[in-house]
Amino acid sequence: MVASAPKENVSMSYVVCVGESLVDFIAQAGIANLGASEFFSRAAGGAVSNVAVGIARLGGTAHFAGTVSRDPFGKYLVSTLAHENVNLDDVRVVDATTTFAFVARGEHGERDFMFVRHPGADSLLELGDVAEGTITRAKALHFGGVLLSSEPARSTCMALAHTARSNGVFVTFDPNARPSLFQTSEEMMRLLLAGCAAANLVKLSDEDLTSMQLPPDDPRALLGDATQAVIITRAERGCAWFLRDGSHGEVRGPRIEPVDTTGAGDACMAAILWRLLWRHDLALNAASTQDAVRYGCAAGALACLREGAIPALPTAAEVEAMVAQGAANEPQK
Repeated sequence: MVASAPKENVSMSYVVCVGESLVDFIAQAGIANLGASEFFSRAAGGAVSNVAVGIARLGGTAHFAGTVSRDPFGKYLVSTLAHENVNLDDVRVVDATTTFAFVARGEHGERDFMFVRHPGADSLLELGDVAEGTITRAKALHFGGVLLSSEPARSTCMALAHTARSNGVFVTFDPNARPSLFQTSEEMMRLLLAGCAAANLVKLSDEDLTSMQLPPDDPRALLGDATQAVIITRAERGCAWFLRDGSHGEVRGPRIEPVDTTGAGDACMAAILWRLLWRHDLALNAASTQDAVRYGCAAGALACLREGAIPALPTAAEVEAMVAQGAANEPQK
């Protein structure tokens, strides 16, 4: 275990984020080919740890549960999360090397990823690494698709999601489809669909829908026994949401000139969870979902205005200002 941020009273509401923390190496802007970049900038990343930081920066309470390397990059990740006031009581240090994700960003928003992970420290998460009380006392558990690509982390994530739901904890999932991490596309689709089925709320991008061979504009096939809500992020087109009761809606994305879209979906996920939990007590209905998605769209847009994932995650004041600006620009009825 590692030194953690100050502990809060266990009765306080918190989100536990179970997943990966890794290092992004971001290529020069406007170069879609990773091999053509002359230099790369280092940034703490990993979709699930980004969500944990996003919640903390918005003023919520987040725990990160995962495995990190004892190498210099692992120490950098731990230091970054602790600096952002994320609780690290359920982080285990392992001997494997830190996973690297090389990220390219083309002139028209296209992205390319290459992972160095043989195996990465993040993939070694075991069930005994996370205290059961951390899960059962949480208000919500968030996990993602990256750790579903290999064992033992895959079984651990699915077991923790099951434990959470069995104890009335709200579970969210982001497939974050990365085909290069899986043996085959068929394996990826099967495992990501299992992750979706284990969650009460699924947030995914239109790119994820394509990778998972799902209809681009109607993900209602994902709604099931456990899954009550599906939210699609659609870049500059904003978000669409669907509930199991048949209601659905859209939120237009703020008009911005993006600098870097890395982590925008994680900022959106963090804001949705933050708003649903601390404003709506996780009640899922048309009004609460529309409101939470509005905040998610604002956070995602703000994250595109700065370089990097974690450095670009917004504060609550910034999100509130963006939401207010969007409301002021809406046509009067």
